[in-house]
This record gives sequence, C-alpha cells and structure tokens, in this order.
Amino acid sequence: MQHLRDRLRDRKGTMDLPVKLMITMVIITAFIPVLTNALDENRENMAETEMQQEIEKLKNAAAMVCYSGYGSARTVELDLPAGCEIWIGGEGSDAYSIRSVFNGKEVSKDYFERPSLKVPDEMCINGRVSLKLTSFDCGGSSGLKVTAL
Repeated sequence: MQHLRDRLRDRKGTMDLPVKLMITMVIITAFIPVLTNALDENRENMAETEMQQEIEKLKNAAAMVCYSGYGSARTVELDLPAGCEIWIGGEGSDAYSIRSVFNGKEVSKDYFERPSLKVPDEMCINGRVSLKLTSFDCGGSSGLKVTAL
C-alpha cells in the first residue's frame, strides 16, 4: 500500500513539474523587460553624472584661462564613458553652451556663464582626450579656443 502511494506521489510530482517550470518561465519573461529598463536607466544616470563631472572640470579650466587674460592657455584632460559626447561651441547661443549627449540623445545643456565665454568653433569631445584651452579677444568679449592635443 505504501509503495502504491509513493508511486502516485512520484507521478503527480512528475506531472506538476512542467506546470511549475512554465509558471517560472512566465514570471521570468515578464520581469526581463522591467529589469532591462531599470538597468538602462541606471547606466544613463551614471553616464550623465560622469559627464557632468567632466563638464565641471572643463568649465573650471576655462574660467582659470579667462581670468588669466587674453592669450593664456591651460590643458585639461577629459575622460568620457562609452556612448557619451560633449559638444561645445557653435553659432548663436550655442557658442556659449556645453551640451551632453548620451547614445545620440541630448541629456543636458549647460553654459559658460561665470565668466561668459564664447566658443565660436563647434567641437565634439568623446572618449579620453587632452584639450588645450586658449583665451582670446572675441570682439570685446572673452573667447575660448579649444584644441584637441
């Protein structure tokens, strides 16, 4: 009699196993997009924080160059994570801006405000790069020439 009960229990366990596996797979499949999305957002936030730190280094070096007078120069080294770009300068109001881009999407825009510096030539910075910042007279206002070394 005990042997018969054990066989029935084994057969029932064997039949319940595929159902349990299917339920487990459905739960895992449902949570994969949620986890992937959370990881992507975390990676974007980390990259944005790192870019902001590099922008502050750039702004501080630019301010030192500006306060040292026309013709002064300073070198700054930036290291951006993969998928990150910093765009500086351009035309119009972009000449005073620093734009952060992550995977082709602009995530923030900052300005050379104190001091107000104009960067007439647009430049894209990505990866690890050394930049030479040189101040110059830009028609009565302070200008900043940025050169990759």
